[in-house]
Amino acid sequence: MTTDVELIEQLKNIAIFSGLSDEALAAIAQHASKRKVAAGDVLMRKGDPGDSLFLIHEGWLKIVTVDSKGDELILNKCGPGEAIGEMALLDRGPRSAGAVALEDGEVLELSRATFENILDHRPDVALGIIRKYSTRLRFATTYIERAIDWAQKIAEGDYSFIDQSQSLVNAAGDDDSKAAQLLSAFFTMVRKVKEREDTLKRQLEKLTFEIDQTRRKQEFEEITSTEFYSNLKEQAKTLRLKRVQK
Repeated sequence: MTTDVELIEQLKNIAIFSGLSDEALAAIAQHASKRKVAAGDVLMRKGDPGDSLFLIHEGWLKIVTVDSKGDELILNKCGPGEAIGEMALLDRGPRSAGAVALEDGEVLELSRATFENILDHRPDVALGIIRKYSTRLRFATTYIERAIDWAQKIAEGDYSFIDQSQSLVNAAGDDDSKAAQLLSAFFTMVRKVKEREDTLKRQLEKLTFEIDQTRRKQEFEEITSTEFYSNLKEQAKTLRLKRVQK
């Protein structure tokens, strides 16, 4: 069973609680509950009431929503030291996104009442949350800028960024590479668009060839069916006979 001392040590690794005294962390630990998660476990779903937040101690989670077809879209990935789910506690709205475990791990859960009590008595925690949202906003800006840039390239028929962005997907660390990594669904869509465009080009080339062939055949038939062509053909036949007779 996890002791208060262990919980305090775990809380020290949570970014928004960094710098708090052991006494303050002990007060939080009294109300925090540990929760083991396995890969694929759903911690929260979009639209659910927000009655708690999760502090990631071990493992990684993906923040997800769905597109108009109901397919999953990954908005972000969060790991040890990060907090998720606090937005619904702050604005008292429903969950803005879901959270699914990418691997086995452990999270600490804090109730709404405990969270609001911390904010009332610990302005430094509130400041930590503000800083966290600032970081998220910066990343969201990078994410949106990258998506708009690639959308403009698609509109211009330029798909070169797909290969260029692969190095970003394989890299890690900065916002640019993380945005590229999370836009994997976008890459999949772009590849499908390019494949469909290439298929249409091939079909058009084939159709153009067939049309040209048909047109040439029609022109040949029109020429060979004229009286002039028939007379020319007869004259050529007569000339060949005369050469043979000589």
